[in-house]
Amino acid sequence: MSRPVVVQHFAGSPGANGPLTAVERVLASPLAERYEFLRMHQPHGNGALNMPLLWQWVSMLRRVRPDLVHVRGLQNEGFHGVLAARLAGCRRILVTVHGTVRDLRHAGQSWRRRLLVHGAEPFTLRAATHVATVCEYAAGRDFLAAAGARFIGVIPNGVPLPPEPAAGRDRVRAELNLRPDDVVMIAVARLTWDKGYGVLADALRRLPPTTGRRVLLVAGSGPDRAGIAAALARVDATECRPLGNRLDVPDLLSAADIFVFPSLHENLSNALLEAMAYGLPVVASGVGGNVEVLRSGGGRLVPAGDPEALAAALVPLLDEPAERRHLGEIARKVVAERYSLDVMLAALDGAYQRVLQR
Repeated sequence: MSRPVVVQHFAGSPGANGPLTAVERVLASPLAERYEFLRMHQPHGNGALNMPLLWQWVSMLRRVRPDLVHVRGLQNEGFHGVLAARLAGCRRILVTVHGTVRDLRHAGQSWRRRLLVHGAEPFTLRAATHVATVCEYAAGRDFLAAAGARFIGVIPNGVPLPPEPAAGRDRVRAELNLRPDDVVMIAVARLTWDKGYGVLADALRRLPPTTGRRVLLVAGSGPDRAGIAAALARVDATECRPLGNRLDVPDLLSAADIFVFPSLHENLSNALLEAMAYGLPVVASGVGGNVEVLRSGGGRLVPAGDPEALAAALVPLLDEPAERRHLGEIARKVVAERYSLDVMLAALDGAYQRVLQR
């Protein structure tokens, strides 16, 4: 019996890109023995309608006649994926909502934002035959109410658990010229102001003096990298190191002591889950899926956009190794029980079976 053909749509480039990393893990998982996966990859975002890419995808979809097209995300990328599937006559189109442009605080041109919020994103949801989200928070959003019976539930992100989170820590810290007694914070996120980097820079300037050395590693790239680098350069008491887009994020996590995630809005971050899988305690903004992930412990939640609260939450973790270890152990347990790769794959398989049987 032939396997169902499932086209995996995703966008982005390797590095600090959650959805792309998630798809790669699915393609390399045991699900590849149950489904025949094909890629529909969009390396870069589009400023407008990309007709060559659209017709390339339509041609491919008409040729392979998939049983299901799984489109990840809304915004411009999801719009292209769904439109191609519709034009190709695909009968089953599952859209997973990872985020929406309506949440962006620094969205650039207002006319483009309006076009996406009132045009492309609603079309993407209407054109889907099935809709899912990556967290409970997203499932409760008002703009998803129109999906009605087409909403099939939550497919949470999931990450693998490293067998030995501390393995290689000393080697990586030596390669980064970190001292044994340095307390190392790390932020892994796209370099946009919406990820809260301005708040983080302000919070670091509010930290009390210390006799040891504090270091912040920043992994990621994005359109606001120059401004963010300048803001971090003005921090005196903490050594801030923008590392750019990295393919060795697991190594960086193993070398760190605290994960900082001050995003102004969020659904369910793969970067957050990966940090917790490595046993890192978290200080995160209390928005979206962050609240769900940390409701069982593993870190501290602070109001989004509040640098004073962020600094206050960081101080005890910077000063107390025992507290870091305690929260880190809880963080790893939370991921093992609720956000492991096996949990995600089981939820994804169940969703595919429900869609294919309808």
